[in-house]
Amino acid sequence: MREYRILTDGSCDLAQAWLAEHRVTVLPLYYSLGGSPLPYPGGASFRLGEFYSVLRGGAVVTTSAPSIEDCKSLMRPLLEAGYDLLYTGLAAHLSGMFNVVRLAAMDLKEEFPGCRIAVLDSNAASLGLGLLIEALVTARESGQDFEAACEICRTMRLHLRHYFTVSDLMHLRRGGRISGSAAVVGSVLQIMPMLYLSAQGQIEVTGKQRGRKNALRALAECVAEAAGAGAKVCIAHADAAEDAAFVRDILRRRYPGCEVVVGEIGPVLGAHCGPGGVAAFTTETNSTS
Repeated sequence: MREYRILTDGSCDLAQAWLAEHRVTVLPLYYSLGGSPLPYPGGASFRLGEFYSVLRGGAVVTTSAPSIEDCKSLMRPLLEAGYDLLYTGLAAHLSGMFNVVRLAAMDLKEEFPGCRIAVLDSNAASLGLGLLIEALVTARESGQDFEAACEICRTMRLHLRHYFTVSDLMHLRRGGRISGSAAVVGSVLQIMPMLYLSAQGQIEVTGKQRGRKNALRALAECVAEAAGAGAKVCIAHADAAEDAAFVRDILRRRYPGCEVVVGEIGPVLGAHCGPGGVAAFTTETNSTS
């Protein structure tokens, strides 16, 4: 059986040490604080807390995908080593990254006609994508072949559930998710939207809560209903560790046997949700969508 490598991008928010240990290749995404674009992951010198401090100070961050040539330069050595490649990264509706990798793969298939390259939309982001990558790694390490891993990706992406809320609506306004008037009114009245990433990779508003604590309780309720007893839940936060712990503790009280892990949202997604964003992810195993 021909070996294959799993590729993703810097939006998966999994620990870099874990990704390296399990031989997952990470294609960088880029963010800019007004100067030259910086790659993420960005190496040992990067400090996420410093990034959010700058963002809280009013800095405007722009984000971008790498070039097709950058992707090819990272993918080509793996093909030269004889690996097939399976890429899944940030949802295509949220970023141009998917299309960049797709175009890079088209070129590389001409260079390496004997290799298989699958570029699959995850319909996911942050630790929702992380759950998918973990499942693919488990499949590969248990001996499942390339086609089986591709099918796991196609199936599991339909059952991933993403819920999130933010503390500052102005970041959503800049990203075009809500209108300027809605952002102003919502900020004044402390109305927090409950947001959901659909199985098609599109952001939808599922409800609104008055006040931060009510929004966090609603977030825990949404993911708990989707997960049920025994499912793994991932919580990710944008410089809001106490709020993430608040959601985690609610879930642990409701489902003592539920595995709940907490991570951080990196700068590319953090630029859009803003400091204080909190998200919860799970796999809804009983879904038929």
